[in-house]
Amino acid sequence: MIYPTNTGKSGEHLRLTTLESVWIQGKLRMWGRWSYIGGGKTGNMFNQLLASKKLTKTAVNEALRRMKKAGIEKPELEAFLREMINGKQKTWLAHCTDAEALCIDRVISEVLAEHPGLISVLRQRYEGRGMTKRKMAELLNDAHPEWCFSTCEKRIANWLAVAEYALYIPMRESFAQKIADFLRINCFNSGMLRKAVSRGEPSA
Repeated sequence: MIYPTNTGKSGEHLRLTTLESVWIQGKLRMWGRWSYIGGGKTGNMFNQLLASKKLTKTAVNEALRRMKKAGIEKPELEAFLREMINGKQKTWLAHCTDAEALCIDRVISEVLAEHPGLISVLRQRYEGRGMTKRKMAELLNDAHPEWCFSTCEKRIANWLAVAEYALYIPMRESFAQKIADFLRINCFNSGMLRKAVSRGEPSA
């Protein structure tokens, strides 16, 4: 089987490779779900639950209670959870911790600070269940009836491509730094542990 490395036509600018697109879109989907279920605030407990590998009925019910109290409507919540159960989002890898989501959120805020319209487009596309590009184009067409639907579709696709392209390198660098910090701390802790053990291991 042949796996393409690039999306779009040859010679196009502002295009990520297929793997780069998959990576950044995955991060944005995690960020969108995180934003939808509390943004690290009232939905914090559910974010932590989704990022863990073990789910208990008590923990799920408590998380749902808090989310309803936070103002998320029951039909909206049920639709979101049903999609998680029935789709590929079942895996815990589809969700992120608050620390990871805050990292993504910070990069988006910094890179697109002067382009709130692009942030709005990203929220439409990725927040919660997310909108299809067609639905986004329909809303844009409603707001600008002087544009034909095809133009709206192309604009949505282009805006998303530009936003994802702009975010890719800063996002990779941010996560690479987090990994480097983690490894540095682990190496430091391992060194301290070896020194402590060399002075005499404690009795069991």
